[in-house]
Amino acid sequence: MTDLTKGKVYDRVAMTWVEPREYASRKAEMEERAFMRGSNQGQLSAPMIITDGMKPVQSMTNGKTYDSKSAIRAEYKRAGVVEVGNDVPKEKPKVDWKAESKKRKASIGKALSYAGFGA
Repeated sequence: MTDLTKGKVYDRVAMTWVEPREYASRKAEMEERAFMRGSNQGQLSAPMIITDGMKPVQSMTNGKTYDSKSAIRAEYKRAGVVEVGNDVPKEKPKVDWKAESKKRKASIGKALSYAGFGA
């Protein structure tokens, strides 16, 4: 410790040496901010519950109306339908495996050549 830091405390947040009283004040302020009342503190909290019920929906497979998620999903499964959300389905890119294999072999050969193992 130097004479400038003697009797002082290092504040890691501010990255400076401060007087012990100042450090205690800063620490108390930070703790107060950390434990401030949130918008829902003091209110009852409950776990999220996902129910099986929903607004009636007409099935595209048989025309019947369903108000149960499990029932309509069972119908979709029976009919072999894939249920999707709002996302647009993406097709997987076609891969030319022969070309990829050639590239991979060339890359390995180049690496071995640099290492002194190739021809």
